[in-house]
Amino acid sequence: MILILSSKFDQSTNSVIDWLNYMGEDVIRMNKDDDRFLFNSLTRDGVYFTDRHSNQIINLLDAKACWWRRTGLSFSTFSRSQSSVKSKENIDISNFTSSHNPSLFLEYRRLREFIYDKIYNNCKINIGAPVFDFNRLKVFELAKKCGLSIPEYDIITSYAQLETCKRKWGGIVTKAISNGLYEDINNFRYYTYTELVDDILMFEIAKTESYFPSLVTKAIEKKYEIRSFYLDEHFFSMAIFSQSNEHTKTDFRKYEDNRVEPYKLPQKIENITVNLFHKLNFNCGSVDFILDKDGNYIFLEINPVGQFGMTDYPCNYNLDYIIAKYLKDGEITKDIP
Repeated sequence: MILILSSKFDQSTNSVIDWLNYMGEDVIRMNKDDDRFLFNSLTRDGVYFTDRHSNQIINLLDAKACWWRRTGLSFSTFSRSQSSVKSKENIDISNFTSSHNPSLFLEYRRLREFIYDKIYNNCKINIGAPVFDFNRLKVFELAKKCGLSIPEYDIITSYAQLETCKRKWGGIVTKAISNGLYEDINNFRYYTYTELVDDILMFEIAKTESYFPSLVTKAIEKKYEIRSFYLDEHFFSMAIFSQSNEHTKTDFRKYEDNRVEPYKLPQKIENITVNLFHKLNFNCGSVDFILDKDGNYIFLEINPVGQFGMTDYPCNYNLDYIIAKYLKDGEITKDIP
């Protein structure tokens, strides 16, 4: 059995499962945003969930491989009912028995962590790990220690500090310290991007005396950007010529019809990045670089989710097949159909 922790609208998961079905593999897909599976019990020998479609009880420790695509297990996977106990000795205790209670949520988090560890340590084959958000600042510093160039950066809380950075670096960009905002609210989608702090934004910020600690980095003039999908010491890279379009000049994720090409990173950069992944104890992810005007490779970040669709299809890497074969056999395949 192959276990995939994902979300219900993830197309990359669909494509990989199509290949696994073709290969004759038994696949269990658990989505973080549907109600198909419900936690049943945990014993020394098993982690049991009930498939509500078939009423079959599944032991997740039967999985030989796991793809840690998304978080997979949400609070509702463990409990969908409100407690019937609302009061005790005429005292209202509903705040403590509600699913929104912080103590109950912490119980869920700790149980989920333990289940993740059991699955990860039990599986012979893992793509990724139960880590879905790296600390950008820690990864910056670790990448620097490994020998990669990183942008100059500061964490600031005032306009005066922002002005200091402006004088030091000239151009400034700002981005989230974490993965940023990705929310669906009332049929509107909200995202945060890397944004250029231009004169208009400086004027707006000047009206605020202080603000929440914010990451700013030196703006780098680029030849192009590189997005690499990494799996078990193999790179599948793409050059993105985003600097020629004003919408994507600062952040290529503001998608336009930019020219892209398959790309090979220098062997030295690949070797250092492999070392970085080893230190993170992680075997899969998406890595972003900038090649600056002087030909230097600047490391930007690692996304542990490992988005690969935007790299795969334009460059014809067949990554959905490669991932499926890795989950089946535990190694990178060369016999791409």
